[in-house]
Amino acid sequence: MFRLIVVAILLLATSAFASDTSNKPCTESEAMRAEKGIDSLTDWGRVYRAYKEFSQCDDGAIAEGYSDAVGKLLANDWTNFERLCTLAKTDRGFLKFVLKHIDATLPDEILQKVSTNARSACPAGGQNLCRMVASASAKATAQGSESH
Repeated sequence: MFRLIVVAILLLATSAFASDTSNKPCTESEAMRAEKGIDSLTDWGRVYRAYKEFSQCDDGAIAEGYSDAVGKLLANDWTNFERLCTLAKTDRGFLKFVLKHIDATLPDEILQKVSTNARSACPAGGQNLCRMVASASAKATAQGSESH
């Protein structure tokens, strides 16, 4: 019984620390700055900085803007995919953020390019991330088909 209580306490403590940034409220000022900065998300470094500064604002129009930026980078800037690989390996939260934003709000042609890139142009060392990207793209495509 004592072990069960200790395990429960450890799980609660771990989950509290793991979700610390998601519990931070998004202020009106942060939301305005996050939305204003969406158009400047033209490379993975900028997307990462936006994630670090404004992930608590990842909802509604801001979330759609993040999805648009992630989709465009994965579809049209595949030559810099290795930068995403590096960031995703060092920050699992950012990996989840990127995969979350490969979603049904993206146009079918973007999702198709993302899928093609991940399946046919994966750089050495990026196979796991390519599989995750391809899977997220397929899931988003299926969800988009269901809503049409």
